[in-house]
Amino acid sequence: MRLIGPVAVAVWLALGSGPAAPRPPSPIPVPVVPATGILDRVPVAALEARLRPADLVFRRGNGLWSGYFAVASGDEGFYSHVGVAVFEGGQWRVVHTEADDRSGIGGVRSDSLAEFLAGARGVAVVRPALNGPQAEATVRLAAAPDWRGIPFDRRFSLDDGGQAMYCTEWVQALVLSATGVDIARPRSRFGGRAIISVDDLRLGPGAVPVLEHRL
Repeated sequence: MRLIGPVAVAVWLALGSGPAAPRPPSPIPVPVVPATGILDRVPVAALEARLRPADLVFRRGNGLWSGYFAVASGDEGFYSHVGVAVFEGGQWRVVHTEADDRSGIGGVRSDSLAEFLAGARGVAVVRPALNGPQAEATVRLAAAPDWRGIPFDRRFSLDDGGQAMYCTEWVQALVLSATGVDIARPRSRFGGRAIISVDDLRLGPGAVPVLEHRL
Protein backbone atom coordinates (compact mmCIF):
# COMPACT_ATOMS: atom_id res chain seq x y z
CA MET A 1 0.00 0.00 0.00
CA ARG A 2 1.25 3.46 -0.86
CA LEU A 3 0.18 6.48 1.25
CA ILE A 4 0.21 9.97 -0.23
CA GLY A 5 -0.87 13.46 0.74
CA PRO A 6 -2.41 14.33 4.17
CA VAL A 7 -3.00 10.68 5.07
CA ALA A 8 0.66 9.88 4.72
CA VAL A 9 1.60 12.85 6.90
CA ALA A 10 -0.85 11.80 9.63
CA VAL A 11 0.43 8.23 9.70
CA TRP A 12 4.04 9.42 9.83
CA LEU A 13 3.26 11.73 12.78
CA ALA A 14 1.44 8.96 14.63
CA LEU A 15 4.31 6.54 14.22
CA GLY A 16 6.85 9.13 15.18
CA SER A 17 5.08 10.11 18.40
CA GLY A 18 4.27 6.64 19.75
CA PRO A 19 6.21 4.99 22.57
CA ALA A 20 7.49 2.27 20.28
CA ALA A 21 8.42 4.55 17.42
CA PRO A 22 11.11 2.95 15.28
CA ARG A 23 14.49 4.60 15.32
CA PRO A 24 16.83 4.75 12.37
CA PRO A 25 19.68 2.26 12.65
CA SER A 26 23.01 3.57 13.90
CA PRO A 27 25.58 4.00 11.16
CA ILE A 28 28.09 1.18 10.92
CA PRO A 29 31.60 2.53 11.47
CA VAL A 30 33.92 2.01 8.52
CA PRO A 31 37.39 0.92 9.62
CA VAL A 32 40.26 3.06 8.43
CA VAL A 33 42.70 0.89 6.51
CA PRO A 34 46.23 2.31 6.53
CA ALA A 35 48.02 2.65 3.22
CA THR A 36 50.13 -0.38 2.45
CA GLY A 37 53.83 0.07 1.83
CA ILE A 38 56.57 -2.37 0.95
CA LEU A 39 57.74 -2.47 4.59
CA ASP A 40 54.37 -3.99 5.52
CA ARG A 41 55.39 -6.98 3.42
CA VAL A 42 59.16 -7.14 3.95
CA PRO A 43 60.77 -6.40 7.34
CA VAL A 44 63.39 -3.68 7.18
CA ALA A 45 65.82 -5.95 9.06
CA ALA A 46 65.63 -8.48 6.22
CA LEU A 47 66.61 -5.77 3.75
CA GLU A 48 69.41 -4.42 5.92
CA ALA A 49 70.93 -7.90 6.22
CA ARG A 50 71.58 -7.90 2.46
CA LEU A 51 73.21 -4.47 2.22
CA ARG A 52 76.84 -3.56 1.65
CA PRO A 53 78.35 -0.07 1.68
CA ALA A 54 77.86 1.83 -1.62
CA ASP A 55 74.95 -0.36 -2.75
CA LEU A 56 72.33 1.57 -4.70
CA VAL A 57 68.87 1.54 -3.12
CA PHE A 58 65.92 2.21 -5.44
CA ARG A 59 62.34 2.89 -4.45
CA ARG A 60 59.00 3.51 -6.10
CA GLY A 61 57.62 6.40 -4.14
CA ASN A 62 54.10 7.74 -3.80
CA GLY A 63 54.87 11.44 -4.13
CA LEU A 64 53.32 13.91 -6.52
CA TRP A 65 56.03 13.39 -9.16
CA SER A 66 56.87 9.72 -8.57
CA GLY A 67 54.90 8.48 -11.57
CA TYR A 68 56.51 11.07 -13.83
CA PHE A 69 60.03 10.09 -12.78
CA ALA A 70 59.19 6.40 -13.10
CA VAL A 71 58.13 6.91 -16.72
CA ALA A 72 61.29 8.91 -17.38
CA SER A 73 63.38 6.14 -15.83
CA GLY A 74 63.30 4.07 -18.98
CA ASP A 75 62.78 0.39 -19.58
CA GLU A 76 60.09 -0.61 -17.11
CA GLY A 77 58.91 2.73 -15.79
CA PHE A 78 58.61 1.54 -12.18
CA TYR A 79 61.31 2.96 -9.90
CA SER A 80 61.34 6.69 -9.26
CA HIS A 81 64.23 7.43 -6.86
CA VAL A 82 67.67 6.20 -5.78
CA GLY A 83 70.27 6.73 -3.08
CA VAL A 84 73.54 5.25 -1.80
CA ALA A 85 73.63 2.86 1.17
CA VAL A 86 76.03 3.77 3.98
CA PHE A 87 76.53 2.39 7.48
CA GLU A 88 76.50 5.54 9.56
CA GLY A 89 75.96 6.12 13.27
CA GLY A 90 75.52 2.41 13.92
CA GLN A 91 72.73 1.91 11.39
CA TRP A 92 72.10 1.53 7.69
CA ARG A 93 71.16 4.79 6.04
CA VAL A 94 70.53 6.01 2.50
CA VAL A 95 72.17 9.22 1.30
CA HIS A 96 70.15 10.83 -1.48
CA THR A 97 68.94 14.15 -2.80
CA GLU A 98 65.30 15.11 -3.14
CA ALA A 99 63.08 18.17 -3.15
CA ASP A 100 59.68 19.32 -1.99
CA ASP A 101 57.05 18.16 -4.51
CA ARG A 102 55.60 21.65 -4.95
CA SER A 103 58.44 24.10 -4.44
CA GLY A 104 61.22 22.03 -6.01
CA ILE A 105 63.55 23.16 -3.22
CA GLY A 106 65.68 20.53 -1.54
CA GLY A 107 69.06 18.89 -1.29
CA VAL A 108 71.10 15.97 -0.02
CA ARG A 109 69.95 14.16 3.10
CA SER A 110 70.70 10.98 5.03
CA ASP A 111 67.71 8.86 6.05
CA SER A 112 67.45 5.53 7.81
CA LEU A 113 66.43 2.74 5.46
CA ALA A 114 63.00 2.64 7.10
CA GLU A 115 62.55 6.38 6.55
CA PHE A 116 63.72 6.14 2.96
CA LEU A 117 61.22 3.36 2.19
CA ALA A 118 58.27 4.69 4.21
CA GLY A 119 55.17 4.33 2.03
CA ALA A 120 57.19 3.04 -0.94
CA ARG A 121 55.51 0.60 -3.32
CA GLY A 122 58.72 -1.18 -4.23
CA VAL A 123 62.41 -1.52 -3.42
CA ALA A 124 65.41 -2.82 -5.32
CA VAL A 125 69.06 -2.98 -4.31
CA VAL A 126 71.81 -3.13 -6.92
CA ARG A 127 75.53 -3.55 -6.28
CA PRO A 128 77.62 -1.44 -8.68
CA ALA A 129 80.78 -2.88 -10.21
CA LEU A 130 83.14 -1.50 -7.55
CA ASN A 131 85.87 -3.25 -5.60
CA GLY A 132 86.24 -2.86 -1.83
CA PRO A 133 88.47 0.25 -1.83
CA GLN A 134 86.25 1.91 -4.45
CA ALA A 135 83.12 1.27 -2.36
CA GLU A 136 84.88 2.71 0.70
CA ALA A 137 85.93 5.80 -1.27
CA THR A 138 82.34 6.30 -2.42
CA VAL A 139 81.02 6.14 1.15
CA ARG A 140 83.69 8.58 2.38
CA LEU A 141 82.86 11.09 -0.33
CA ALA A 142 79.13 10.73 0.38
CA ALA A 143 79.85 12.07 3.88
CA ALA A 144 81.87 15.07 2.67
CA PRO A 145 80.24 18.44 3.45
CA ASP A 146 80.79 19.67 -0.11
CA TRP A 147 78.75 16.77 -1.51
CA ARG A 148 76.09 16.91 1.18
CA GLY A 149 75.67 20.63 0.51
CA ILE A 150 74.80 20.37 -3.19
CA PRO A 151 71.28 21.75 -3.80
CA PHE A 152 68.63 19.82 -5.70
CA ASP A 153 68.50 20.56 -9.42
CA ARG A 154 64.87 21.37 -10.16
CA ARG A 155 65.80 22.15 -13.78
CA PHE A 156 67.03 18.54 -14.25
CA SER A 157 69.97 19.73 -16.30
CA LEU A 158 73.33 18.05 -16.87
CA ASP A 159 74.80 21.27 -18.25
CA ASP A 160 75.24 23.37 -15.11
CA GLY A 161 78.68 22.14 -14.08
CA GLY A 162 77.31 20.27 -11.07
CA GLN A 163 76.11 23.41 -9.28
CA ALA A 164 72.88 21.54 -8.54
CA MET A 165 72.02 17.87 -9.03
CA TYR A 166 68.96 15.64 -9.16
CA CYS A 167 68.96 12.20 -7.55
CA THR A 168 70.46 10.02 -10.29
CA GLU A 169 72.88 12.73 -11.35
CA TRP A 170 74.18 13.04 -7.77
CA VAL A 171 74.71 9.28 -7.39
CA GLN A 172 76.47 8.92 -10.75
CA ALA A 173 78.70 11.96 -10.17
CA LEU A 174 79.53 10.86 -6.62
CA VAL A 175 80.77 7.43 -7.69
CA LEU A 176 82.61 8.85 -10.70
CA SER A 177 84.40 11.46 -8.57
CA ALA A 178 85.31 8.91 -5.87
CA THR A 179 86.47 6.09 -8.14
CA GLY A 180 86.73 7.20 -11.77
CA VAL A 181 84.07 4.59 -12.65
CA ASP A 182 80.96 5.63 -14.58
CA ILE A 183 78.25 3.31 -13.25
CA ALA A 184 75.52 4.59 -15.59
CA ARG A 185 74.55 3.33 -19.01
CA PRO A 186 74.95 5.71 -21.96
CA ARG A 187 72.66 8.66 -21.27
CA SER A 188 68.96 8.29 -21.86
CA ARG A 189 66.96 11.02 -23.54
CA PHE A 190 63.71 12.45 -22.25
CA GLY A 191 61.91 15.51 -23.56
CA GLY A 192 64.59 15.93 -26.21
CA ARG A 193 67.57 16.18 -23.87
CA ALA A 194 70.10 13.88 -22.24
CA ILE A 195 69.33 12.68 -18.71
CA ILE A 196 70.62 10.08 -16.28
CA SER A 197 67.54 7.96 -15.72
CA VAL A 198 66.85 5.69 -12.76
CA ASP A 199 67.28 2.63 -14.94
CA ASP A 200 70.56 3.98 -16.35
CA LEU A 201 71.90 3.23 -12.85
CA ARG A 202 69.81 0.16 -12.00
CA LEU A 203 70.82 -1.53 -15.25
CA GLY A 204 74.28 0.04 -15.48
CA PRO A 205 77.38 -1.80 -16.68
CA GLY A 206 78.39 -4.57 -14.30
CA ALA A 207 75.57 -3.85 -11.84
CA VAL A 208 74.56 -6.93 -9.82
CA PRO A 209 70.95 -7.22 -8.59
CA VAL A 210 70.86 -7.96 -4.85
CA LEU A 211 67.14 -7.93 -4.07
CA GLU A 212 63.83 -6.66 -5.36
CA HIS A 213 60.32 -6.50 -3.92
CA ARG A 214 57.24 -4.87 -5.45
CA LEU A 215 53.66 -4.51 -4.29
